[in-house]
Amino acid sequence: MPTKPAAETKDNQPGVGAIKLSNGVEVPALGFGTAFGNWTDPKKFSGFLPEQAYSAIPMADAAGYQHFDCARAYGTERHLGMYIAREMMAGRRKREDFFITTKLAHPDAPPHVNISHRNTFNMATPGLDLRNKILDDFDDSLSRLGVGQVDLLLMHWPGDFGSKDKKTNRSARIAIWKTFEELYKKQAVRAIGVCNFTEDHLKELKEDGATTMPMVNQLEINPYCQQKEILAYMKENSIVAEAYAPFASGAGGLLKDQVIVKIGEKYGKNVGQVILRWLVQKGCIGLPKSSNFKRAKGNLEVFDFELSEDDMKAIAALDKGFRTCPDPSEIP
Repeated sequence: MPTKPAAETKDNQPGVGAIKLSNGVEVPALGFGTAFGNWTDPKKFSGFLPEQAYSAIPMADAAGYQHFDCARAYGTERHLGMYIAREMMAGRRKREDFFITTKLAHPDAPPHVNISHRNTFNMATPGLDLRNKILDDFDDSLSRLGVGQVDLLLMHWPGDFGSKDKKTNRSARIAIWKTFEELYKKQAVRAIGVCNFTEDHLKELKEDGATTMPMVNQLEINPYCQQKEILAYMKENSIVAEAYAPFASGAGGLLKDQVIVKIGEKYGKNVGQVILRWLVQKGCIGLPKSSNFKRAKGNLEVFDFELSEDDMKAIAALDKGFRTCPDPSEIP
């Protein structure tokens, strides 16, 4: 029996395509990431820097972004909420002009990484009521954002960093997911999904009683980290891929890769634009991030050209499993 496609892509705003989720919700094909901070340079402060969002979010809106990717752990929900409130009070925007994603259930960070303990928690904490924790955190996220409904809610990680307790992680995942289903059924969220889930994590969620499967799985995806196997499984099961760190957070030499540079020269595009076009043609939602207006605007200019089959094959050959974030396959 043929499987249905994970997503349908079409234009729904000037210059930016949209990807339709399995429940019919349309997501702008390119969003603006708000995880400001440093993760790749050990010589600098390591952690989130949400204050950078004060200028970056208005800049991104001016550049043409409608889709903003937040998370409780990032500390940027209130920054987006403040900006939306200002725009609505001035009569320049309506709530539906913004597609808001946020995430809950980020594990405690390693000691050297600066993330507020109020924005994270370990799923395996003895005696923790996961349903109430998620409901309380979600209510707080709504308050920070200043809205009554979010467009997409994601489970940030499938378990605690360094955990080897599969039974506890699996039990926590389904408890959190059931709470997400509860929020979805009462329309507090328009769509629900996960982040950093492997094929096993997704299969186990279904086996453990999920009645609504994730509509999205947000993963680290770029030409050096292509995750081909999990993407194939997701396509077969109508789960849309969102790509965070599409430029490998500036690490690993990706933005200077000569294969991509030469492809870009054929179309008069830069490396970032080629990467984002590659994601779009694969049916993935891309989440680039920049504090520079020209680059941010340029990242949206990927709908006026199409990569050839040979270009796509050349980029596919660049995969080396290079990651800038923890490997979720190490979380059982």
